[in-house]
This record gives sequence, structure tokens and C-alpha cells, in this order.
Amino acid sequence: MEIGFRRSACAQKMPAGNYIVMMLATVTFTIQMIGDPKQQYLNGFILKQFTFSSMFGYMWLHMSMAHIVGNLITLWIFGRNVSLKISDASYVLSYILLGFAASAVHVYYDGRPTIGASGAIMGVLGMHVVLCFRQFGVLGPWLILIWFLLNLTAGIIGDYSTTYMAHTGGFLAGMILATLLIIFKVAKCDDTGQSLLLIIKPSLCQTGLYESANLSQEAVSISKRRPGITARISFKVDEVKSGKQVQHGKRPVSG
Repeated sequence: MEIGFRRSACAQKMPAGNYIVMMLATVTFTIQMIGDPKQQYLNGFILKQFTFSSMFGYMWLHMSMAHIVGNLITLWIFGRNVSLKISDASYVLSYILLGFAASAVHVYYDGRPTIGASGAIMGVLGMHVVLCFRQFGVLGPWLILIWFLLNLTAGIIGDYSTTYMAHTGGFLAGMILATLLIIFKVAKCDDTGQSLLLIIKPSLCQTGLYESANLSQEAVSISKRRPGITARISFKVDEVKSGKQVQHGKRPVSG
């Protein structure tokens, strides 16, 4: 039985797309606190109705330091894994689309003025469940799903200061978006991340097929540099170069 984190060949790459989103949120919050702490000039970016400026702007604003720090920590933990499954540009675009989806659900079901990236970040969690189902061990995805159900329940009950329906809408949009990205071959889907679709419908995922031999060579190099970790993949570089499918093994690396 395997317990704990699962690492993939791409885990050593830098999730630049996630860092870009985190940087934009931090810079915007800094400008907000220094230039307009009372929200006098940024009023048009507060989510109140179905307008582009408010539906786009609200996801970059935050109420307090604790608000943005909590969101940045969540992005650092979950967003980096999602970012490694898709391109950097696709990740940033996905984040923005999820923010729009969360804002639409909030305006329709709630309508109170709000700011914050939590709806978009819950969308990233939804993508994480689909793309990296067992990245944090067996219990990881179920804990995320329980968190979603708690948000859904709170959103239905209402009378909370937190916009839980935006969280719910973002999460569901994230799961749908991640599924579409896999179907259209935009997101990587392989054994290393234990994607949800690989478990439910393996035919949707090209298990063991990688884009280039460079990735396989990098994975072999990583396994040699980091003895003691469990290798989820046994690469055959010659087969990858020739375009053949690589078979996966589950033997531990010794070193």
C-alpha cells in the first residue's frame, strides 16, 4: 500500500503559470492597499452584477492580508500540480475562466457585492480532483470533495458573510473544464497523477504516451538523483523516440 505524495516526471518542472497567477494577485492587492484602501476608485471591479469589469476584476481583489495569504497558500499547494498538467498559458486562461464561472453563479444565486479569488481557486481545486486525483494519497480527493459539500451546504443555507455559492460554482466549473481539457488532449493524463478519468474511463487517457523523449530522459535522471522515492514509471527511451507506447512499472527505485 502506498501512502503519501505521488511524484511524476514533470514534478521537477517549475509551475510558471501558477506563479504568474500568484504574482498578479499579490501585485494587485499591494496596489489596492496602498492606492485605494477604502475601495473608492476600484468600485467598478467589485462584483455586483453581470459586467465584464466586475466579473474580471473581483477575482484579483481581496479584503485583507489574511484573505490573500490563505488564497495564496491554497494556490501554492494545489495550483502547482494543476499547472504542471497543462501549459502555463492554458493554466492562466483556465483560472480566469473559472473566476468568470464562479462570478456568474454568485450573481445569479446570491447577488451581494463581493471581492476575492476564492471562487476561481475552488475551480482550481475542482481541476485538481480530476487531473491529480491521488496526488495527495488515498484520502486527498475525498477531503477536497467533503470541503466542496460543506461549501455547497453553506451556500444553500445562506446568511453567511462568505460567498459559498461562488465557491460551489467555481469547483464544478473546474471539474468540467479539466474533463474537457483531457478529452481535447490539452491536459496531460497519465498514471503518475492518477487522474480521475483514468480511473473511471481509461480509454479517455493515453496512458504512458509522452510528448518527447526529453521528458523520459529527464525522469530517468531525476530517479537517479533522488534514490528512495517510488518510481511510478519505467521509461524506455528508445520506444518513446520511435513513438511507441511506454509500459509502466511499479518497481521502487534503489540507489
